[in-house]
Amino acid sequence: MRHSDIRRLTVMALLVAVLAVCSQLAVPVGSVPVTAQTLAVLLIALLLPPKHAMLTVLAWVLAGALGLPFFANFKSGFGVLLGPTGGYIYGFIVSAGLVSWLAGRQGSKFSLLRSVLACTVGIVFSYFFGAVQLMLLLDLDSYAAAFLLGGVPYIFFEPVKIAAAVLMTRLMWRRGLKRF
Repeated sequence: MRHSDIRRLTVMALLVAVLAVCSQLAVPVGSVPVTAQTLAVLLIALLLPPKHAMLTVLAWVLAGALGLPFFANFKSGFGVLLGPTGGYIYGFIVSAGLVSWLAGRQGSKFSLLRSVLACTVGIVFSYFFGAVQLMLLLDLDSYAAAFLLGGVPYIFFEPVKIAAAVLMTRLMWRRGLKRF
């Protein structure tokens, strides 16, 4: 195993831990808590290549599914993945890869606009997966009804999370910590 592989695996493991901690930073709002999970997923996506971003989030999902208290409010197990927040969790996996791919590798240049747009698209995908699962579980008549229930109350927090993830990533780039 090369030094770069060991470094990347170490960073991925640390980012799984960051995501687990951010999951506990939750404020109850309705049936789905507002957490810092999205912030952590965006940070992971901006720091890692697409495949590694998705694998990092997938490792967090699998650890939580297998019983580690990694999900919001120290929850774990497959029941969480099958419950009202499960769609958002699945969406995080897709979102991580998509944001990473859209943000792209800019060599030594960080693109603020491209990162913000990528994060916005990624959040849309997370909300899409979340609302679909809510629609199915709660037997709602439409996707719009599911989004009103599981999206609208929370979407106002997302610009803050996007700004924080992009600014933290930009700061890391300036300090020489480019994509891993």
